[in-house]
Amino acid sequence: MKQRIVTGVIAGAFFLALLFAGGIWFTLFIALISVITFHELMAMAKHEKVLVAEVLGAITVAILVLYDVLSPYLFGLSFTDLWLALTILLLLLSIFTHNQFHFAHCAFVSFSAFYIGLSFHYFSAARESGLGIILFILILIWTTDSGAYFVGRKFGKHKLAPVISPNKTVEGFLGGVTLAVLAACLFQAVADLAILHSPVKLVASALIVSVFGQLGDLAESGLKRHFGVKDSGKILPGHGGLLDRFDSLIFILPILHLLNVFNF
Repeated sequence: MKQRIVTGVIAGAFFLALLFAGGIWFTLFIALISVITFHELMAMAKHEKVLVAEVLGAITVAILVLYDVLSPYLFGLSFTDLWLALTILLLLLSIFTHNQFHFAHCAFVSFSAFYIGLSFHYFSAARESGLGIILFILILIWTTDSGAYFVGRKFGKHKLAPVISPNKTVEGFLGGVTLAVLAACLFQAVADLAILHSPVKLVASALIVSVFGQLGDLAESGLKRHFGVKDSGKILPGHGGLLDRFDSLIFILPILHLLNVFNF
């Protein structure tokens, strides 16, 4: 527990310092986090033995996160173009490895690279759109986690997804959503963000972040259960890996982008 607290305080302080600073250093930091997260996902699936595939995926992840910075040097390549390029290179790799690295591996590396890369790209973009927006999202994720944990521990009786995550309950899920909505109202009362002046949008945004944040957590739990691992990595002593810490966020951000909730 002591190690968990120390790690949380140090890592949290460093993360928040860069978050508040913003700019290129924050973007580079997010790119580094994204590459490490991608490596954790590859290691979970035991694709670390195919070094070339992981390097290609990691480069793609970094380009996606740094896309706005690198765009003048990418010859007009879109996200779709990058996906096609990675897919072709991975399929070529399957040929040169005599199908030891086969189509299923290609699909997993490609999907992982774009799931991680695009999600962290939107993280950087959300920060660039304003500190208030990204703080709103993060605070709602944290309050959802806290509400789900304490309400579930105190009142939880009905299992939410017992096959994937036996400890999560429906009561905890609803508790997390309720606390997130309350936190959103309190945050808006203090921060007064123009984009959240509409009460309907404020509550709807809170519901989207809270509900899909918990679903993102379940998605990663299902992934870990499938691969038979407890944590995604060991980079954060007492906390596991970076994917464990960012699972909700990287699930939420593409959804917020698709729904155009905050225009990033």
